[in-house]
Amino acid sequence: MNTPVSSGHISRCEKILLLLGNATSEENRERDCTFVQKARKDLEKIRQHGDPPEITVAVYGDTGAGKSSLLNALLDQPYLLPTAGMGRACTSVAIKIEENKTSSSFEADIEFLTAEDWERDLNVLRHDLRQNDGDNDEDNDGDNDEDNYVYNEACAMFTLMYGDFEPTNLDTLLADDTDTAELLGADKKLLDSSARELRDKISTYSEKTDDDCQFWPIVKQVVLKVPDSGLCRSGVNLVDLPGVGDSNAARADVARKYIQTCDVLLVVTKIERAVDNETVEQTLGDKLFSQLLMDHTETVVACTHTDDVKPSEVIRKLPLPQAAEWTAKGQRYKEEEKVLQQKLADLKRDKQQQRLHAAIDQLKREKTSTCAVERNKFVRNSILPKISSPPSPHDQECPHDPKVFCVSSSDYINLSNLVTSDDDDDDKSPVFLSTEDTEIPGLRTYLQDLVWKKQEEHRMSLQDDFQAIIDGILMYIINSKRGTTALREELERHLDTLQDEGQLILDELDSHLQSSWIAVLGATLDEATWEAIKQAKPTVESWAGLRSEGGLAYKTYRATVCRMGIFRSSSIGRVINMNQDLADPFVKILSKEWTPRFSEQAWIETVKSKIKEPASIAITRLTDAIMRSLGDSDATLLKDLTQLQKDTLGKLTRLDSLWEKTIKRQQRAITHMIPDFVQEQMQSAYVPCSEQGGPGAFKRVKDIMASTIDQLKSKMFKQLKEKITVYLGQLKKGFMKEAKEILEDIVEDTEKQIMPLSQTRGETIYLETLERSEGLIQTLSDDFAKYKTSEERDTSGPE
Repeated sequence: MNTPVSSGHISRCEKILLLLGNATSEENRERDCTFVQKARKDLEKIRQHGDPPEITVAVYGDTGAGKSSLLNALLDQPYLLPTAGMGRACTSVAIKIEENKTSSSFEADIEFLTAEDWERDLNVLRHDLRQNDGDNDEDNDGDNDEDNYVYNEACAMFTLMYGDFEPTNLDTLLADDTDTAELLGADKKLLDSSARELRDKISTYSEKTDDDCQFWPIVKQVVLKVPDSGLCRSGVNLVDLPGVGDSNAARADVARKYIQTCDVLLVVTKIERAVDNETVEQTLGDKLFSQLLMDHTETVVACTHTDDVKPSEVIRKLPLPQAAEWTAKGQRYKEEEKVLQQKLADLKRDKQQQRLHAAIDQLKREKTSTCAVERNKFVRNSILPKISSPPSPHDQECPHDPKVFCVSSSDYINLSNLVTSDDDDDDKSPVFLSTEDTEIPGLRTYLQDLVWKKQEEHRMSLQDDFQAIIDGILMYIINSKRGTTALREELERHLDTLQDEGQLILDELDSHLQSSWIAVLGATLDEATWEAIKQAKPTVESWAGLRSEGGLAYKTYRATVCRMGIFRSSSIGRVINMNQDLADPFVKILSKEWTPRFSEQAWIETVKSKIKEPASIAITRLTDAIMRSLGDSDATLLKDLTQLQKDTLGKLTRLDSLWEKTIKRQQRAITHMIPDFVQEQMQSAYVPCSEQGGPGAFKRVKDIMASTIDQLKSKMFKQLKEKITVYLGQLKKGFMKEAKEILEDIVEDTEKQIMPLSQTRGETIYLETLERSEGLIQTLSDDFAKYKTSEERDTSGPE
C-alpha cells in the first residue's frame, strides 16, 4: 500500500523551501527563514507519522473456549497456535501475533520473567505447599476439595519445571537450578520457515506439555511474527490471552494491560454455554460491564464450536416462533429417510445403493447445517441484549453497536482445504455447507474494516496536512509578490484580534470542561465514595461466609491474600478478585456519568460547538476584514483568502483525533487505576493475613481482614476520590494545552501567509526565485492531487 504522502513529494517540497530560504538578502532573510523553518517542522511531523496505524485485538475467554483455534482460522494458519486436542489447556502465556515485516520466516520473541518476578512466585507457591498449618475444623461448611486444589496446583507447578520432586527438598532443588537462573530477565528468539515447526519449538515456552521440563512458568509473554498473513498485513495485531486468572502477577499484568489498551476485546465462549456462560457474564455483565463502558472498548463476542450440534435437540428445544415448522420439517426428513431406506433394501445393484446412500447423507447434512445456522441466530439474539445494556440498577446504553459471531474454526479450516494430507485422519465431515456459514470470514472482515477505517482517517488527515503546507507556501509566494508597505499596522491589528478571539475560545472551552467534567464528575465521585465505604464491610464479610453461600475456603482465602487479592480457583470455577469486589460499588456509580462525558460522540459535539464553530466565525471575520482593508477587487486575492480560510479550518480537524490519541487513552488509565489503588491500600491486610498459620489461623485471618477494612475503608476511598480528581484536572489541563497549541499554530500560520502583503521586495534574484518557486509548488500540487486519486483507488477496501 502507498504511504499517505510519498517521500518523493516531501523531498520536492523541502527543495522548494530550501530555494526560498536562500533567495533573499540578509536583512530580509529572518522572516523568510521563520516561515521555512515552520514548514519544515510540519513536513517532519508528516514524515514521522507516515506509517499506517494498527489495531490490537485482545482475545479473552475461559480455558478451553477455543481461542487458539479461532485465531488459527482467522489467520489461515491451522498449525500456528497449539489447540486443546488432548483436553488440556494450551495457551499459558500471552501470545501477541503480528505481521513479520522483515522476512518470510515465522519468528517468536520470548520474554522471560525477571528474577524478582520469579522469586515472588516462589514465595507464594511455598505458602501453598504448607497444607497442614491451618485449623480445618473451623473452616466453613463443605469438604476439603478446594483446600486440596491449592496444594495440588502448587505441586503441579513445580513438577512442570522439575519433574517429580519432594517438597522437603525444594530449596535444594531451586538452589541447583542454574538453567532457570540464566533465562530470567532474558529474551530468546526462535524462527522457522514452517508454522508447525515453530509451534513445536515454542511449545515448552508457551503451553502445558508432556515434557519433563517446561519453561512456560517463567515466561512473561511471546510475540509471534507471521509472514504473508492477510489479517496481520492489513494492520490487525492479535493477542491470545491465557485462560482468565493467571496465578503469576507479571503475566497477569501483561494480560490486564492488553485488555486496558486494546482497540477491540474479543470475548470467546463455547456456544452451548454462551447464553449463560460465566465468562460472558463476568466480562459483559454487572461487574466489568461498567468498566468496559467507561473504557469505550469495542467489544465482540465469538461463540465457538458451532459445528457441535445435535439437530434433534435444536428442533425440540429451540424457543423460536418457527419451532412448529422445524418439528414438521424434521418429521418430513425422517419420512423421506424411511422411504429411501426401504428403496435401498429392495435394490440389488451397488451403484443405485451408493446413490441412495448419498441422498440420505445429503438430507442429514442439510438438516444439521440448517439447525446449526438457526441455533447461531438464536444464540446471537440471546446474547445481544446482554452486551447492549448492563444488568444493573444504573442502566446505560452501550457506546457502540455490539457484535456477536457464532463461529466454527474446524469447519472453516476443513472447507478452506487448509489441512495437509498428513492430517487427513483428523478431518471430520463439516457441518456447514460453506465457509461463510462458519462466520470466520465475517469476523475477519469486521476486524479488517475497523483497521481500514482507522487507516483511512489517518491517510486523509496526513494528506490534508500536506496539502495545507503546499497551499501555505503558494499563498506565501503570491502574497510576497503583491506586497506593499502600507498595510503592516492594519494586518497586525487584524491578527491581534484573531489571537484575542482564540483566547476567548479557550476560556469558554475551559469553563465548559470545568462545568461538564469536573463539577458533574465531582458530585458523582462523592456518591461513589460513600457507596463504596458502605459496601466494604459486607463485601469482606461475604468472603468469610458459609461456602454454600459463596464464602471462601480457608486455603483459597489464604492463597488469595498471598497473591495480593487475586486468585483463580478451579474448584469454584472463577477468578477471585478481592480488589475488584471492593472497587465495584465505586465503579458502578462512577460509570453513570463517566461514560457519557468521555464518549466519542460527546467529544465530537464539544469540539464542534466550543472550538470549530467559534473559530470558523473568527477566521471568516479575519478574511473579510483583510479584504476591506485592502480595498482590492482582485479575484485572485479573494480566491487566495478563501483558500486560507479553508486551510485554516482544515487544521482544526486535528482536534478530532485527540479523543482517540489522548482522551480515550488517559481516561482509561484513570479507571483502570481504581482496583490497583485498592490493591495497594489493602496490602496492610493481605500481608499479615498471609503470615498466619497453625490452629485458629482462619479465624485470625478473618478478624484481621474485618478490623483492617473497618479502619481503612473511609480513608481508602476518600483518597481514591482525591486521586481521580487530580487526574481529571491533569487530563483537562493536558487537553487544553493541546487545543491551545493547535489554535496558536493556526494564528502563526495565518500570520506567516498574510504578512507578506504588508511588505515589498525589489530584489531581482528574490522575485525570480518567487516566480520559479511558484511554478514548482503549483506542479507539486497538481502531481499530489493525482497521487491522492490513485492512492484512494489502491486503499478503497478489502478485496
